[in-house]
Amino acid sequence: MRVITTPQPLARSRLITSDSSLSPFRAIVNPFVDIVVPVLNEEKILQSSIETLDEYMMENLPYRYQITIADNGSQDNTLKIAKNLAQNHQSVRVVRLAKRGRGRALKQVWQSSQADVLTYMDVDLSTSLDDFLPMIQPLVAGEAGVAIGSRLMKKSKTSRGFKREFISRCYNKIIKLTSRTKFSDAQCGFKAIRRDVAKRFLPKIKDNEWFFDTELLIKTERAGVPIHEQPVTWIEDTDSRVKIVKTAVDDLKGLHRVNKELDNRSWLEKMALPIPLIATGALYLFGAMHNGMANSYYAAAVQAASQNWTAWLFGSLDAANYVSIDKPPLATMIMGLSARLFGFSSFSMLLPSVLAGVGSVWLLYSAVKRQFGFTSAIISAVTLMLTPVAALMFGFNNPDAILTFMLTASGYAFLRSLEGKRPLLWLGLAGLFTGLAFNAKMLQGLMVLPAMVIVYLAFAKPPIVTRFLHLMFAGVITTVSTLWWSALVWLTPSGNRPWVGSTNDNSIWSLIFGYNGFGRLLGNHGGGGGGTPPSGGMAMAMASPGGMGGGAPSGGHGPGGTGFGGQTGIFRIFNNDFGPNIAWLLILALASGGLLLWILRKTPRINRGRAAVIFWMLWLIIHIVIFSITSGVIHPYYVVVMAPAVAALVGIGVPFLWGAYIRRKSYAWILPMLVGVTAAIAIIILSYAGTMTWLMWAVGVLGAVGMVGLLANLYTPKRWLQNLAIITSVAACMTAPVVYTLSTVNVTHTGSIPTAGPSSTAMQGSNNEKSQADSALVQYLLRNQNDTTWLVAVDSANESAAIQLTSGQPVMAIGGFNGSDTPLTLEQFKQLVADGKLKYYAASSHGHGGGPNGGNSEITNWIKKNGKVVNYGGSDVTLYELSA
Repeated sequence: MRVITTPQPLARSRLITSDSSLSPFRAIVNPFVDIVVPVLNEEKILQSSIETLDEYMMENLPYRYQITIADNGSQDNTLKIAKNLAQNHQSVRVVRLAKRGRGRALKQVWQSSQADVLTYMDVDLSTSLDDFLPMIQPLVAGEAGVAIGSRLMKKSKTSRGFKREFISRCYNKIIKLTSRTKFSDAQCGFKAIRRDVAKRFLPKIKDNEWFFDTELLIKTERAGVPIHEQPVTWIEDTDSRVKIVKTAVDDLKGLHRVNKELDNRSWLEKMALPIPLIATGALYLFGAMHNGMANSYYAAAVQAASQNWTAWLFGSLDAANYVSIDKPPLATMIMGLSARLFGFSSFSMLLPSVLAGVGSVWLLYSAVKRQFGFTSAIISAVTLMLTPVAALMFGFNNPDAILTFMLTASGYAFLRSLEGKRPLLWLGLAGLFTGLAFNAKMLQGLMVLPAMVIVYLAFAKPPIVTRFLHLMFAGVITTVSTLWWSALVWLTPSGNRPWVGSTNDNSIWSLIFGYNGFGRLLGNHGGGGGGTPPSGGMAMAMASPGGMGGGAPSGGHGPGGTGFGGQTGIFRIFNNDFGPNIAWLLILALASGGLLLWILRKTPRINRGRAAVIFWMLWLIIHIVIFSITSGVIHPYYVVVMAPAVAALVGIGVPFLWGAYIRRKSYAWILPMLVGVTAAIAIIILSYAGTMTWLMWAVGVLGAVGMVGLLANLYTPKRWLQNLAIITSVAACMTAPVVYTLSTVNVTHTGSIPTAGPSSTAMQGSNNEKSQADSALVQYLLRNQNDTTWLVAVDSANESAAIQLTSGQPVMAIGGFNGSDTPLTLEQFKQLVADGKLKYYAASSHGHGGGPNGGNSEITNWIKKNGKVVNYGGSDVTLYELSA
């Protein structure tokens, strides 16, 4: 045999190894290679393929070899041709198997072969033979135990139909996701294995059909055997008789069997994620079902989104698209789709919020587990699930539930980018989810961005220039994901969309930077600048093409100054507004994070654990600082976005604190001190309501026993004392927040300012608490509607939402959210009446308006002077019939 040497294209191949890989194999001296070709009824191509293969190997393979034709129960002349080939070619032999099955054939031939390297390839020679030597050389050199040809690597050259390509890629993705494997192509008919590896693993392979390859690869990789992947040139055999769909289904069944067989986790570890996820869904759904329409302002927008696609796209308050809500519409879009799918109801509206809570717990568990393992992950998941403000908002229809889910997804993707594998993909996803968070609640969705930039620049693996380029790429994705909807509103003619709610100039930029931006941070209302606002909105297009006159002061949800969150300052987050929602474990989280950073201070720059801790710490600190200094309108439930960071730091830090304690480190005293501090904070928070004195005493006693017990056990270790201290410490830290969480889901929360705990709202009499209007009023209006566009006009959303939800018809909130918007001039309003688009106006018996500053008083004065009061059979409102 003439021997020549062919250089191996090392740059194109890939070696898959495991952290628990076996010791390197010994190099094989003068190897003997067995090339197995399984056949079944291949009389047409067998002779030409074997002759081509033998000729090629004789010319190009520098090792001893034999070709084994494994006849797999052929019914035609395949066996006869194979025997003739064996007689005429010294290197060819034939093995006859009575039972069919490619896996059975390979297993039997390989187990009986004395060759050092066992290989196989399909008889159609779809894979280029030039890739054979590069594939097996790592086996000969002792660098790998298994080698495979891959059609799915970047440098592979593949020609096949879309159906086969799609099924193959989907199948291999499923393998990676379910089995956590790294090889790219399980089913390419071009593989090799060392005989010592085959001797160990072939008896463990149960499948005798097409799944044989996949099972072998999964089990060898799981055992730590290095797998060499060789990108190949592959051309599809259009005469292939493989039943692709049936084979794929059988392979999925085999995949389930193998994963179940190799799953050596304990019962606790197997159920560690499903049980919290099910419990989270049940807990949050139970709370959601108490809340009815929750905030009727957003409920009305969801109803409109379920009725009209323009309202869905622009976040209109009503289906006739008079005015939009005061936030971007991502949350109402998702809830609107649910309402279209299941029909509009409290359940369909709140279901996305519940699922967002379940998704947030899942993502947090996955993010923490990748760096810190099972224990930290389950503590984080349970902590998030039992955070009172999370139980509140993940069963409510304010956009904060979707905001928190998007930010948690962004955090998960960002932490994946630090692993060094496909960083651009994960950074891009982080940017995408951050932008979506913006489109749930504007600038609040971007508050995590500084943490991402700082951590990636400081701790990511690539060189510094590459890190900057990566962030620039992510910045482009973030910008597009952030501004696509705002640009759409800006570019859409005002007559083709609703008025931008909570602004006086119909500008989306005023909503972003004014009302939802600096207006909230600095204390001015920020609804746009006064003066003469331009014409805009569909109602104005209906009324007249002319401009608008008259001005009004800017709007806002509530009083200026410190808003609804109490006095600004460093301890604001612990006050009676914010504290019951989030502060229970806040000191524990911050102290745990700080201790971890000190422990990991000498680790390499790219240590992912330290980077993750800094990321969660920055997430938390940024929000604490912003919420502490915000002097504009701020509500207690805003702190739900802090919950993932608090839960992550508690989950990561507690095992480290416990490890330091049981090892009697010099800082072991920190754990008992934190137990005492956490219990003290719980007592302070409980004292605000003053209704759970028994719980205050219980937490105090448990905290004292836990802290003293842990300290005593440091100096006089005793098993019973340690166990008692552990139980009482956990109870001291978790009893109060758990009780508040259970109280939260067991109370009906409505209106625009919900809060966690036994109270239904942070402010009695807040906007949008009612979702049911006077039935006599609604029935009268429906009977006399006469094809008007709006069923009735009212001053603000506080009155319109209940009527709209009860009637199912569009209701005009003349002044938007709280009556201070000025979308219409008097002349435009009169034109809508003259055109028959509006017939009635309802004035609340509690006062009328135009908002706190009378922005629409000209309209209301005209209505009072020219409208006809009608008796509708009730007394909740004064109903005017309008005529031009």
